[in-house]
Amino acid sequence: MPTKPTNSEFKNIFDKVAVQYDEISNPYLVETRKKILGGWAKGKCLEVGAGTGEISKFLSAQHQVVSTDIAPGMVEEIRKRGLEAYECDAEKLPFEDNSFDSVISAEMLFYLDNPDKFLAEASRVLRPGGRLLISGASNFPVKLYDRLRSFFRALGLKKGMYFEEDTLREFMTFPKIRTLLQKNHFQIIEEKQTPILPIAGFAALNQALEKTPLKRLGIFIFVFAQKNA
Repeated sequence: MPTKPTNSEFKNIFDKVAVQYDEISNPYLVETRKKILGGWAKGKCLEVGAGTGEISKFLSAQHQVVSTDIAPGMVEEIRKRGLEAYECDAEKLPFEDNSFDSVISAEMLFYLDNPDKFLAEASRVLRPGGRLLISGASNFPVKLYDRLRSFFRALGLKKGMYFEEDTLREFMTFPKIRTLLQKNHFQIIEEKQTPILPIAGFAALNQALEKTPLKRLGIFIFVFAQKNA
């Protein structure tokens, strides 16, 4: 099993792929993130680990948005969208205390050397009652789909469900994220797990399946947490 890269190594990995990142991302999953995270966001937003800024750009239609990423190439792509963006490590945010109403972390938490440091930083920069919005690959379903990857690619799903799949083998679980959030003084308001099938043509089927016990096979975990006052 390969060793998980460090933050610095991920910086180089994402920097090299920044220009073509949107092309290799699954558009159905990106739109799902936009819809859920955008529906939870409020006020002035900070997206940490924003990639090319797809979600930030979506949020900017209704919110003031600041974006960060550890990879300079990603920051450059974000700025091409006309957004305010900064290069920084998620575990060391260059912002004052109580600066934001929402902090968004989409597909980023499981890459970090120390997720606790990011959550502590998110708590610091959030105003009292501020929102922390997280999404990430769900551990069990992604491991299952990893084994079925050749089958899904035969169906035409050639874009990966998560990036740099050969370097990561442990993802998010609700128990782990709940423990981390409680430790860092956040209260969970809402949780979602979706979609089960990462193909746009199966959207209606996904909605039906998510009303059954099969909802635990949702590929991504979404968490809306609130900073304790």
